Amino acid sequence: MTVTLEQIEQATARRVGPYWRFFTDRQVPNTAQFTYANFPELRSSIDSDLVTNLWMLRRGETVTGTPVTVDPIDRQRVVDVYDTSQGRVFPERTWSVVPNPGEYVEFHHLDPAQELRPAVLSGLARCFMQDLVTAPPTWQYGGVDVTASFPWLTDAWQIARVQYGYWYPDHDVPFECVQQQGHLIVVGGGFSNGYLPQTLWVTCWRPHWSWVNGAESTTGPTNDTDTLSVDLSYASAAGAIEAWHLFPAKLFQAAAGNVQATREQAAQEFSRLANVYGPQRSREIGFSSTFGPRGGAVKIGI
Repeated sequence: MTVTLEQIEQATARRVGPYWRFFTDRQVPNTAQFTYANFPELRSSIDSDLVTNLWMLRRGETVTGTPVTVDPIDRQRVVDVYDTSQGRVFPERTWSVVPNPGEYVEFHHLDPAQELRPAVLSGLARCFMQDLVTAPPTWQYGGVDVTASFPWLTDAWQIARVQYGYWYPDHDVPFECVQQQGHLIVVGGGFSNGYLPQTLWVTCWRPHWSWVNGAESTTGPTNDTDTLSVDLSYASAAGAIEAWHLFPAKLFQAAAGNVQATREQAAQEFSRLANVYGPQRSREIGFSSTFGPRGGAVKIGI
């Protein structure tokens, strides 16, 4: 389920309003004065306006798969005039370098930089996956400071299971979590008896933004090509509901025109996908007191 940030943004854009992706004409050249671009798929004898006032986004991709360099100042524009007979689009200001023949251009309802990407990143903070991490024995405030090793591990509800073990998870222990000075501290079990294991194994809910390009991340994805291990529909549904929270005026506008789901429909869809792709709570029963082999807690699966 590895997807790129670009794919999540494209899928989210389809959920939050009008979205199109066309390539520029490879036979009719774009203007040398950098004032317009021609799109064969937008050429029509019907006066049907698809793109006026939408944002144009250039990611540096062509229909043949050949990458092209796009100056950051040319990355996005707003469509000013759309000539349907020519399939010609005029931006509100000229490019420094006109789009290349066959270059893909995306048309968005939300501002790609100021609205779409913040919504997608906020949505990724809503998406979680189950992960097993090893926290070194940082003895703090009577327990193990897991936030010191994993800055994204900050809330008690993210901890699903705690185990001791030197080379692998050996046995479960009862635990509780406390928060101290912004850090999450795991206490209980052998900690109270003065036993500090070499490794603490924590089964937790990891936000997807914290695992980028197959490695730990403290910033989340920043480039179009950054990869995340998340289901595309799950992430895009989260981005859509965050767009409703962050930019309600823009979303109400699109919903009123029946080109996107309402807030209630978006919320229902995200809840459905979260139940499918989000981590599931353990169905095991743990005891509050420590007993069993080597002081381990006994857990019963149901």
